[in-house]
Amino acid sequence: MLKRIFKNGWQNFIRQGSLSFGNTFAIFLAIIVAVGLFVFHGLINYAIGEIENQVDVSLFFKEEVPKEDIMSFKAEVEELKEVKNVIFVSKEQAYESFVKNHEDDIYIEALKIIEVNPFLPSIRITANKPSEYAAISEFIDSKEDIEDMIYKMDDFRREEAIAKIDNLGKNVRVMGISLIIFFSFLAFLTTFNTVRLTIFSQRKEIEIMKLVGASNSFIRWPYIIQGIMCGIIAAILSSIIIFSILFIADNSLSNILMGFSAYDYCLNNIWTIILGQIIIAILLALFSSYIAITRYLKNN
Repeated sequence: MLKRIFKNGWQNFIRQGSLSFGNTFAIFLAIIVAVGLFVFHGLINYAIGEIENQVDVSLFFKEEVPKEDIMSFKAEVEELKEVKNVIFVSKEQAYESFVKNHEDDIYIEALKIIEVNPFLPSIRITANKPSEYAAISEFIDSKEDIEDMIYKMDDFRREEAIAKIDNLGKNVRVMGISLIIFFSFLAFLTTFNTVRLTIFSQRKEIEIMKLVGASNSFIRWPYIIQGIMCGIIAAILSSIIIFSILFIADNSLSNILMGFSAYDYCLNNIWTIILGQIIIAILLALFSSYIAITRYLKNN
């Protein structure tokens, strides 16, 4: 019986070639949008992580401040629970870093001419979270003698950039989810109408099966199998196309996406993506096919 059900389902799939193609394509579009949203989620997390790694508060001390006082202040800052780490940068280290990063610039010639190290000692403070920089800044401002020690404080406020990217990510996720719902609904309607057309073209066969005593389950399952076949084919095609495009365009996309490799991200999450595609495709096909054939059998 099971073999016959699968055979009938396959025959329906082949016989209704153009309708099956339309059904498969609609499910394919819904899957593509879902995978696109998944990759974009990875890109947003990557971008936030990259910016978080660059966020810090840099304190530049006046030249006359003794190193012992700077190190004492550094130790106080390190005790704050909001602080991840604190790095001391001496005048000499700052000079060497500048020369290394600007070895081809005209500034190097100017430094050689004046024969003076114009850089100041500093400390770089990194917080556990971008939102915790406010507490660190408040602690620094609360120090009574801070104005006598600090020449300049730079925090670059990169946490604002993180907040903007995070908000952008949330808005795009909402839009992406809306698109997934839209294409899922489109796939549902396409599958539903495909099964209805298939049932209409085979209504006489169904009537004969009912007359000879075939159960509703026996009549129903071939159409459900037909829908599931469309879903599985859509999932397989989307996997092949997505990974092929990402592999071919990996270098170009990495340059555009700030070093984020969409191909590596998908490869690292390959089972999540494949299983997710199969589950989405089968559920769409299963529910739409089941509802269509059940409604027909109920009304006839």
